[in-house]
Amino acid sequence: MRSDNAPRSTLRRHYSPWAMASIVTAIFALLLAGSMPLLNIAAAIFGVMGLRQIRGNPERYIGRAFCWIAIALVLILAILTAMVQPPLQEGAEQHMVPEQGVETTE
Repeated sequence: MRSDNAPRSTLRRHYSPWAMASIVTAIFALLLAGSMPLLNIAAAIFGVMGLRQIRGNPERYIGRAFCWIAIALVLILAILTAMVQPPLQEGAEQHMVPEQGVETTE
């Protein structure tokens, strides 16, 4: 058992709950292939909250690497998703070339 007057340096440090939430959310966003942008944003926000929590209480919490990895992962995922998805074009069917062998009715 731990006594109340034990020195603070002997207390065990734990992972920040925000850091754990950020890395789990980022991995879940990766599994969904970036199809939910709000999940990416949530993972980045959780990472920032984790960094703030760790900076505010460094003798109690660890997990800075989890926060940075989660933030980097969702940024890379967002960039790759934006590069792969085709842009939405209004009226794209007007500019499509008709198939060969099909006569147009104009």
